[in-house]
Amino acid sequence: MEATYDRASEVKAFDELKIGVKGLLDAGVTQIPRIFHHPHLNLTDSNLLLSSTTMVIPTIDLKGGVFDEYTVTRESVIAMIRDAVERFGFFQVINHGISNDVMEKMKDGIRGFHEQDSDVRKKFYTRDVTKTVKYNSNFDLYSSPSANWRDTLSCFMAPDVPETEDLPDICGYEIQISFIS
Repeated sequence: MEATYDRASEVKAFDELKIGVKGLLDAGVTQIPRIFHHPHLNLTDSNLLLSSTTMVIPTIDLKGGVFDEYTVTRESVIAMIRDAVERFGFFQVINHGISNDVMEKMKDGIRGFHEQDSDVRKKFYTRDVTKTVKYNSNFDLYSSPSANWRDTLSCFMAPDVPETEDLPDICGYEIQISFIS
């Protein structure tokens, strides 16, 4: 069976559908396609298992320390982000100045985007790195040994904020609000 598996062709076929993982679910897929299998991942490897009591999400405070004992500089933020990404792969930012209300509206917009019909999402599906708004499944789909079970809507806000008409209708208002607030 291994000899007949052509990952490159299956990846290309999946990507050309432009429906992402959510589209597979909407279409009624009953088995996870092989491109999403992680053949070399051994979940019994003790190096991969972390105790929930030892896991701490790195937090980057943009206003300074607990008692404002230091001033946050661009360099210190960059160093904290670099450390968090290298050690954990993710981090949480606090005291960023974006209200909880705006953040909830943003999450609702993103959730709403993914819940739309696949034909609506397809309009934004691209691998074009020059696009400021794009939807796709796995940014590294063609280069990774296996795909992750995820879809992403990316809206790049720098160096230029996308025009409202370039954003998905369901997200445009929420994104523009965050810059007005």
